[in-house]
Amino acid sequence: MEIGARLKEAREAKGLSLEDLQETTKIQKRYLQAIEKNDFQVLPGKFYTRAFIREYASAVGLDPEQVMEEHKNELPTYEEENTVQFSRVQKSKQEAAQKSRGSSRFLPTFLTVGLVVGLILVFWIFMQSGSDNNGAPADSSSSDEISVPAGSDGSGSEDPADDEEEQPAEEQEESGEGSGSQEDAVEETEEDSTEEPEEKDPGVELSEEGAGSFPMHTYEVSPADDSEVTVEFSGNVYMEIQSPQGGENLVTPREYTSSDSPVTIDIGDKQELYIKTGNAPGMTVKVDDQPVTFPDPELTTQKLLLQMKE
Repeated sequence: MEIGARLKEAREAKGLSLEDLQETTKIQKRYLQAIEKNDFQVLPGKFYTRAFIREYASAVGLDPEQVMEEHKNELPTYEEENTVQFSRVQKSKQEAAQKSRGSSRFLPTFLTVGLVVGLILVFWIFMQSGSDNNGAPADSSSSDEISVPAGSDGSGSEDPADDEEEQPAEEQEESGEGSGSQEDAVEETEEDSTEEPEEKDPGVELSEEGAGSFPMHTYEVSPADDSEVTVEFSGNVYMEIQSPQGGENLVTPREYTSSDSPVTIDIGDKQELYIKTGNAPGMTVKVDDQPVTFPDPELTTQKLLLQMKE
């Protein structure tokens, strides 16, 4: 008996219609009919065939892994396709690592050059300051040579003592103005700091890791007021997004490609988001800039449940 006939027989034995099975598995009816006829060319991709069959078998009470093993010769293989997708991911990681190493090599050189320039600048300032100090005594000695004749009545001359008494007063006024400016600056800084509202950063935390051949991983998300979920693709990826799980489809359930990137969902007042994929290594999920990772980087069929916290 072929795998499609076996699954159909199990469905009918449970008294389930194709509509009932579609509601349970969220797999479109035409794909379920294709599976029962062993017409796998209708399905969106080779790796989705295995994912859909596992869902079908589980829904009708069969052991998915046993069914896959007993009918493995009937199923299309996707190892080569999977390897290409995984190689792309690995290549991206390697390129990022190479760029990081290049920056690390450049940084010590940059710091060394900056240190040398800084030392030269400090030395130059020190030399300039020294030359100014050396010139000061010459000016003082020349002014000391000027004297008032003994017979002069002193008209038109200024008393040096008056200058000495006036100078501290001027310095005190300047000092008072400077301290007032500093106090005003401190007050303005305190006012500015009180006016700025605190921004709430979104948080993403794995609360439950799924298991099995089609696991569902639950994340707790603390979203900001304008948070959004972004999905990017590095290859062909079948994807569904619902809110809540089993509820409204927020995007069309279909196969997406890199040209469809990015797909953005506004969280708004949604309590949870359910993301189902047939090619987890080929997609990247983020809440704002926070990544939501698939715990098993090599398993293709995985699900995410994002639960929003207050």
